[in-house]
Amino acid sequence: MTPDVREAMTALLALPSPTPDDVDWAGFEHFYGKADDVPALLRGLPDPDPEAAARSLATLGNRVCHQGGSSAPAALAVPFLIRAAADPGVHGRENLLLLAAQAVRSDRTGQALRSDLLRAADDGDSFGDPSPEAARAAVLAGVPALLPLLGDAAPGIRSAAAYALATVSPAGSPEAAAALRGRLAAEADPVVRICLVLAVAQLALDHGDAAEVVAWAGDLCGGEVHPLDVRFAAGLAWLCVTPAAPPEPLLRLLLAGAGEAAAWMRLVPWMSQQLDHGVGAWLVALLGDTHGFPLRPDPVGWPGRRRGARWPAGALRR
Repeated sequence: MTPDVREAMTALLALPSPTPDDVDWAGFEHFYGKADDVPALLRGLPDPDPEAAARSLATLGNRVCHQGGSSAPAALAVPFLIRAAADPGVHGRENLLLLAAQAVRSDRTGQALRSDLLRAADDGDSFGDPSPEAARAAVLAGVPALLPLLGDAAPGIRSAAAYALATVSPAGSPEAAAALRGRLAAEADPVVRICLVLAVAQLALDHGDAAEVVAWAGDLCGGEVHPLDVRFAAGLAWLCVTPAAPPEPLLRLLLAGAGEAAAWMRLVPWMSQQLDHGVGAWLVALLGDTHGFPLRPDPVGWPGRRRGARWPAGALRR
């Protein structure tokens, strides 16, 4: 009988300094069979040879999170992935964080729905698999190591840290959300700012605070007070945290900004392979039939808009 990964995770996190040897990996399976090969792969992650470290990570990722799906070994690897990512001397730290976050997620890359983009796995889409729950517990335990990475010198690590923090369980949500918002105020990189906005929105959506983040996203979108990357991300966040029909100014913002946003969005972890046909085509798929606005570029711009102007009160909140 396969052990309960949640119990295994509780025991692992209770240890003061766990090692891969503290897990009965042979009791679990990944996508290629018994997980008794995982300890060696985890030990290879901090290899000083960047190529060797990359091989260990690629093999581990393929076995425990194959084709968008996760597994119990993926969850049990999360504490070690976060620990390695927090070490400045380790190679591939960004990808370590992305794999840790993937352990909590399910594959929605083929759906491209508003309701799915900012959600981690839940009981409905993980078919009762307790692995995402166990992985969330590991991310929560790793919050003290993840928060400093929001200020890392490498933008990719800051983005990946936001992506990982977006999956934290409700117990860590307020601390993570406060850190993400605080970093947004100081962040200069447009890709990282997009990730911070989406991470705040995902935490709110997952933990029942959608109404508050709808208002927050609406404030970020309004007028031209904030840079385009922040407004574009806030527009996406608004779409994903409410089923309400998007107002025309929001659609115009997304469509007018799609061209400039294309380079940014390809570096945003939430997007995965969804931009194969461009940001415009992705937006059409994301919006589906939830609007009556003609999806075509508007060369005229926003009639009547002026720099610093705000949308009418409540325009994004109905």
